[in-house]
Amino acid sequence: MINKIKELREENFGVSVRKLSIFNEEVFILYIPELTDRGVLSDNIIKPILQYGKEQMLTIDKILLSIVYLDDIFSDDDEEKIVEYILEGKSIIILLKEAKYIVANTLKVEQRKVQTPEIETTLRGPKDAFTENLDTNLSLVRYRIKDPSLRIDKSIIGKRTKTNTAVIYIKDIANPKYVNEVKKRIQKISVDGILESGYVQKFLLNNTFDLFPQAGIVERSDTACANLLEGKICILVEGSSLGLIVPKTFIEFLDTGEDHYNNLYLAIFSKILTALALCITLTVSALYIAVVSFHTDILPPQYILSLAIARKTVPFNALIETLVMEFIAEILREASIRLPQQIGPAIGIVGAIVIGQAAVAAGLVSPLLVIIVSLSMMCSFVAADYTIISSIRILKFFLIFITGIFGLFGFVMGFTVIMINLCAQTSFGVPYSAPLAPFHFKDIINYIFSDITLAKMRPKFLHTKDKTRQ
Repeated sequence: MINKIKELREENFGVSVRKLSIFNEEVFILYIPELTDRGVLSDNIIKPILQYGKEQMLTIDKILLSIVYLDDIFSDDDEEKIVEYILEGKSIIILLKEAKYIVANTLKVEQRKVQTPEIETTLRGPKDAFTENLDTNLSLVRYRIKDPSLRIDKSIIGKRTKTNTAVIYIKDIANPKYVNEVKKRIQKISVDGILESGYVQKFLLNNTFDLFPQAGIVERSDTACANLLEGKICILVEGSSLGLIVPKTFIEFLDTGEDHYNNLYLAIFSKILTALALCITLTVSALYIAVVSFHTDILPPQYILSLAIARKTVPFNALIETLVMEFIAEILREASIRLPQQIGPAIGIVGAIVIGQAAVAAGLVSPLLVIIVSLSMMCSFVAADYTIISSIRILKFFLIFITGIFGLFGFVMGFTVIMINLCAQTSFGVPYSAPLAPFHFKDIINYIFSDITLAKMRPKFLHTKDKTRQ
């Protein structure tokens, strides 16, 4: 052991060595100060050992069983693991005369307190959100679900970061096929480091080049628990304030936790509004190009003349005009996200108004297009899970290009390709378009109503063990 201590002192590991002398016995405590709770180390390890007043021979087993005041403590005899334990934030207690040593968990993690959600904001519902500390997040889940069937399977991924990951599910509800598939994909992850749940989400994709996300993000603990009770699986990653929910279907990305707490009719209205906003974001700019460039005859005669007058000073065709405005809108969106919180919203709103008005006054774009692009941008913020909107934003440009080349025929063909892709996707074996395809009437009704008193059965497409809620 003395050679290992010398090696750690010579190497630049940042390891501190505390030497104690008790009845001519030398006790060494190895730890990294930046990762160690110094108060716990002093009060629960160093102080009890120094106060040991008995003249009985001091041994590793005696320190382990009778002296140290810690709950998470054990012994090991593998010298090669000492560095690994120390880098995990544990303290090592060594007696030179013994081959065994003690591993004591004295890890101290700097963390922020549980705060209100920043992404999944709602008017009604709990205000606690996940943090970057895994233990805190697990406590929020256990606080709400006190079922003995709740299972938390922990694993470590990342060869260098050794990031703790938890797969959470309810054993007598979740389909074991989906649970095993999730565990299998996580175990296959072989990478230097995992710093955020977004890394794990990429490895969970069926294909690296899939556009639509197959795992939803969750920030609110109540939403995570609601999904667990549905029969889904939650994945939490140490260092990330966003969890992952699988499997996830397309229409579930439009669902908000607030819909389940509000009035039945308000939930229905919200669902219709969200679906309509998503369609507007995807199609309205492409339809503008189709009508202005190829099919002006579908408009009323008097409006055709008004549109021609509005566009008479525009030097570009409808495709270039739309691309320029959509590109500016995307720049404003990205700028408003990354600017400081105090000035970001103001820059976004003022920038959109000023640039839009200036572009119309300069005759670069028509007033109608400014309205359309603004409407498209506003509708893109309606969906609860922004990851699905990221896909829609990209597909919007695909529709704009193909419509600008082939007109309404190109729009229909492009929209058809998107629908085929949606129907062909799966999320851990669950059809991505469920419950619309395959069609499950009761699941659709339960999704639209979002009322716990009416939803007596869990979603059929999840094939849960326990199919009834009440």
